[in-house]
Amino acid sequence: MYGINNYHSTEFNKPSKTIWRAAIYCRLSREDEGTHQSESIKNQLDFLEKYVQEQGWELFGTYVDDGYSGTSFDRPDFNRLISDINNGINLIVTKDLSRLGRDYITTGYYLEKFFPEKRVRYIAVIDGIDTFMKTAGNDISPFRSVINDLYARDISNKVRNAMDTKKRSGKFIGAFPPFGYRKDSTDKNKLIIDEETSVIIERIFNMYLQGYGPSKIANELNREGVITPTKYKEAISNYSGRSKVDLWNHNTVRVILKNPTYMGCMRQNTHNKLNYKSKKLVSVPEEQWIIVEDTHEAIIDKVLFEEVQKKLQLANSSFYRGRGKPRLFSGLIFCGDCGSYMTPQAKNSKGVFMVCSTYKRYTAAYCSRHTMHEEQLEQLVLEDLKRMAKASLDYKKVASRVSKKESSTITSRVSQELSRLGRRMSELDKINKTLYSDRVSGAISLEQYQELSEEFKNEKTALKLRADAYNQKLAELKAHSADKDNVEELAEALLNLNKLDRRILEKMIERIDIYEDKKIRIHYSFKNPLG
Repeated sequence: MYGINNYHSTEFNKPSKTIWRAAIYCRLSREDEGTHQSESIKNQLDFLEKYVQEQGWELFGTYVDDGYSGTSFDRPDFNRLISDINNGINLIVTKDLSRLGRDYITTGYYLEKFFPEKRVRYIAVIDGIDTFMKTAGNDISPFRSVINDLYARDISNKVRNAMDTKKRSGKFIGAFPPFGYRKDSTDKNKLIIDEETSVIIERIFNMYLQGYGPSKIANELNREGVITPTKYKEAISNYSGRSKVDLWNHNTVRVILKNPTYMGCMRQNTHNKLNYKSKKLVSVPEEQWIIVEDTHEAIIDKVLFEEVQKKLQLANSSFYRGRGKPRLFSGLIFCGDCGSYMTPQAKNSKGVFMVCSTYKRYTAAYCSRHTMHEEQLEQLVLEDLKRMAKASLDYKKVASRVSKKESSTITSRVSQELSRLGRRMSELDKINKTLYSDRVSGAISLEQYQELSEEFKNEKTALKLRADAYNQKLAELKAHSADKDNVEELAEALLNLNKLDRRILEKMIERIDIYEDKKIRIHYSFKNPLG
């Protein structure tokens, strides 16, 4: 949580003499579309343009993100707005604080750090927030932001529950149907067989049972120029694939062979978003998958499908394949140019080298080797981790005293507000008892009693909601403090680390891109203090 610090510098203590170049920012998420009409983009624009005109400010431009959630700040026009701050914007105006965003942590960052450092004034008109003036709205803005965040969480939970209900009833809720199927034109939650591509699915299953392995099947399909699932998806929809190589490979074939959708079963909930603020998908344990049988027409007979699964299980067994433990960087390294996996390749006594899988499968016509020795990669990653750990500790040493003081102040304020709310709710309970006594004694009429009782009941409900929000915030402050301690312990451990292990890599790194010039780019699972 944060509190807005007002500026009183020589430059800004007289806002009326400053030439304000205002940017209007409007946002509407899909969840907001069904709410009050005043939240529409057009009404936001009309309201803010009139407000800027009445103040006599220069309108630099308008920025609109229509259909974007406030829980994420990665929005096209918001990014353009932030970029244009360097081009002369010194005032940003929104209708209310929730239009800026519903994530109270990032909202606080912009209000408390980014905007002040850029000398940008921010105004949320309806909420009475003005970062260059002393207003009551500024004082309660942290609590408004928490409520906005809780609202976003509640909406996310409702949407997720609705989606789960559809999954359990066997309805398809994905954006794109599996290759071989298409969505029914009269029911988007129902799959029907795609006559054009279902024959490819049948052929893949039959080839596998005839003795062709996934790689041989892929090679044969490529030789014949058979369209891939990604290319077909691009042709019939607005999907834009990531891979630069449009060819079949063994993994695509294997995924098709293992998908029970092809025998008429709907398998969903295999992946979920990490939380309502993140787009990252995480795997769901198999026992939590939602599988509903006989939801649509099958392409592959169930007996044939089960036969394929038994054969796949045998082929994947460690006894059959002679597999050992996974390598240190398995699943984490990618070609920086084509985006494909890098695969290990042993070179006699020289050890193991990483090679682009596109080059390995399809030759230099599609990508280059991007070779890097496994030991060299390990050393580069270890050095970067240590630099990051040192930078993190150096920053925390400077900021720890300030953050602890701020956290203590915020905790104190929230606790005081909880106490005040508690006292008021106790008062309302006493008032209700007295009110009932007055009704029994005839001091007030039944109509007066019902009106007053309803009024006090509504007030107590509102107070209870606010108290729940503050209690949630106290819990988050405590968790945040514990997280910071854990990060510091981890940073200390990294500085003393001499060799990487798989556990550390899985915990800290999402992916590593390797480029042809042997440069690497590490994507951490958290914000890198080195930028």
